[in-house]
This record gives sequence, C-alpha cells and structure tokens, in this order.
Amino acid sequence: MSSTLNRAAFVPPDSPILLQVAEPVTPQYMVSSSCAFAIKSLWRIAFGEQKIISKPLLVGLAAPQVGISRRIILVDVAADGKGKVGDLRLYINPEIISTSPEKSEWYEGCFSTSCVCGIVARHDRIKIRALDINGNLIEEEHSGYTARIFQHEIDHLDGKEFTVHITDDEKLHWVEPDQFPLYRNQGAWRNWPYKCTRARWMAIKNPK
Repeated sequence: MSSTLNRAAFVPPDSPILLQVAEPVTPQYMVSSSCAFAIKSLWRIAFGEQKIISKPLLVGLAAPQVGISRRIILVDVAADGKGKVGDLRLYINPEIISTSPEKSEWYEGCFSTSCVCGIVARHDRIKIRALDINGNLIEEEHSGYTARIFQHEIDHLDGKEFTVHITDDEKLHWVEPDQFPLYRNQGAWRNWPYKCTRARWMAIKNPK
C-alpha cells in the first residue's frame, strides 16, 4: 500500500480558506459527526495508507489546509527538523499563552505554499493551551523545532502563512520537491541560491 502523502487532499495555495480565521470548536461541534469526520480526515492524510502507522508523513497539519475551517491541528512533538518523527498529536482550539523573548531562524516549507520555502524567525520556547481529542484541557511547554511547528500551524488557524514573517526577499526561496532533502538535511537552506521573488509568490496566491 502507498505511503505517499495525498497532496490532492490539500486546498490550492490561492484558496480563500487559507486567509480566513478558523472557527473555534464548540462543545456542540465537538460531539458532531462533522467533527468526527474532520479529525478522521486529518489522521488519514497524516498517515496515508500505510499498514504501519508509527511514522507520520508530515510534522504538522492544520484543518484549514484541507478545507476545514475549524481550530484543529496535528503536531509531531518528536520532530527535530532533520527527518525524525513519530509522536503526532491532535490539538483542538490551541492557543499560545506565553513565549520566550528569544527567537531563532530556521527553514520552513508548507504544503499550502507550492514550492515556496523560506527562513523564518520564531520564538524558541512557547507554552500552549488546548483541548485533547477527549475534550480535556491541557497545557504543554515546547521548545526548538516543535515550538516552531506549533507557531506555524496556529498561524494557519489565524489565516496566516509563514511568508508573512519574511520581510527580506533573500530569505524567500523556491525549492523543487526533489531538492527538498538537500535543502533540509544538509543545511543548504542557509545559503539557498534559488529565490522566489515577492511578485512570483503573489502570483501564486492571486493567479489571474
């Protein structure tokens, strides 16, 4: 069975839903069949059709990326940005309740931005509050790459993409799918030669 991520499940980069603030998950919605379908869809996309589901196919996913305007995300808290994965968790109505003053730069890409990647400054440490899949209120502290994933995915719930944090166009990159292992694993993102102009990015978001 295939373990390839189903890219067709994602809305296109110019979809209006990516720029909308997602609706909160209310108690009524949480017990509805619509919520059950949304959660099942997110898990199915994250793991594909693998027989063994211990290794997700992505490190983070927000419901709006697959056409569901609700405040639900998946985050792999074991991810390290270098290929390690294995502890994907679901968070409902997540919010960041505190951040460290320190920030660090690292690469980011997204299934909702075509081949556009870039270097983004994010808080090194965060504390989040959310509901778990059973509706229990939880608070967690995360640092490093995991903190970055939370910030990226919660941005999606607020109608933001990582590109809004990049003001230096030299840090906005074009990365073909077959180039991504080099971009990610060998640190080539620090001096990536293939840039994505702001005009090109805007053409992706607003095609004529």
